[in-house]
Amino acid sequence: MFKLASACALVLVAWQAALADGMPYQPYRHRGFYLPPERHVIEVVRPPYSANFIINGARFVGRSPACWSWAAGERIKLLAGDWNARCDYAVFYNFYRRSTCEMWCRPW
Repeated sequence: MFKLASACALVLVAWQAALADGMPYQPYRHRGFYLPPERHVIEVVRPPYSANFIINGARFVGRSPACWSWAAGERIKLLAGDWNARCDYAVFYNFYRRSTCEMWCRPW
């Protein structure tokens, strides 16, 4: 009985962790399969509180001080440019901070 109760508790904890971002989950149908919505986040900010970002495996450098407070894990949306840094500059919108930032693309 104890093993069953602990297994149920473990499943509940894992389920809560999966939905911890607070975003409503509404899967959409694609060719018979339900797919989750695409979400992009800032992967790395190195050094912290700088404007050097790794997004989608590509390097970007912020052009304005508005970008300096952005942190890793914050959800973003691409407004202009390219996710793979094949551009001169890109513009991103940060959902958490409700601000935009222009960035130089660095395809290293």
